[in-house]
Amino acid sequence: MAKLYVGLDLGSRHIEQVVMRLNGKVVQRKPIATSEINLRQAFADLKGEVHVHMEAGELAPWVREVIKSYSKSITISHARDNAWIAKDPNKRDRIDAFKLADLLRMNRVTPVYYAEDPARRDFKLLVQHYDDLTAQEVALKAMIKSRLRTQGIIVHTAAPFTEQGCKEVLARVSSVAIRNATRQLYKVLAHTLEVREQANKAMVKAGRRFPEIKLFQEGVPGIGPISACRFSAYVQTPHRFSNKRKLWRYCRLGISYRSSDGKLLAHPKLDRAGCGVLKDVARTAFRAAMSSKDDNQFKRAYEQALARTHDKTHARLTVMRKIVSVLRAMWLTNSPYQDKWASGV
Repeated sequence: MAKLYVGLDLGSRHIEQVVMRLNGKVVQRKPIATSEINLRQAFADLKGEVHVHMEAGELAPWVREVIKSYSKSITISHARDNAWIAKDPNKRDRIDAFKLADLLRMNRVTPVYYAEDPARRDFKLLVQHYDDLTAQEVALKAMIKSRLRTQGIIVHTAAPFTEQGCKEVLARVSSVAIRNATRQLYKVLAHTLEVREQANKAMVKAGRRFPEIKLFQEGVPGIGPISACRFSAYVQTPHRFSNKRKLWRYCRLGISYRSSDGKLLAHPKLDRAGCGVLKDVARTAFRAAMSSKDDNQFKRAYEQALARTHDKTHARLTVMRKIVSVLRAMWLTNSPYQDKWASGV
């Protein structure tokens, strides 16, 4: 059976499909109107061992589910890794689909991980929903403070977001129109906080079916229900990383080096590729562990790193890496946290 390499350039209206043989010969170019029935028909017509390549995006998970029964393999890659496509000045959907097929044929792709378990995928969406509402809350608070500054009311605390504080700052707004507009923002904020609380409950409830979340909360310094859910949802499985350094890089805690002819082109710095949410999880856990009244391994690790490097940032990053490494090791071995055990990770 002949191998067919299919490149799909996804769009909300049309999907460009290019089918290529192992020798690089294109046997089909076809625009597909974006719908489930059209996708199924397009792939049902292909005769051979079908291997598909497309870039990550909002449509990718849905397309993957629709065509997986017609495909031997489906690879989803990140657009950042496909510079040949993204930076080409001659860029069109048909050309992009051709290049996606060609990269797959040459085995020059870096796959993005997608969970096979629908429950895992749904749980990640719930956590993302909670994170989106949290970001909306932050944006609304910043908007309210900005609106107040236009009236000469400058605040640096959370006092304006209490019931009494809200009344006090609104009373200081001299313009009736601005006061009414700001009051409307407060109403939107109150509704957002209410919905976020509902999203929090739904997230925690859904997380109960995943045993590692309970494991993370039982004794790991700085890890609470929300951090446990976020780490589980965004990592999905610890087996996707062959070692802890790859996890560090995915958490934006890895170091990026650029050199040529043995000479550094720039100072080493944190690699910005990866998942910023996981870096936030590690940062939140670090702060909670440091502020804990109880002594713990992460506190001791910070003091040791600070004594060794005399650099607070370096010491903090060292402990943040240790935190995600401990969570990965616990998940892999299904082992409860022990303070002395963390020192060896």
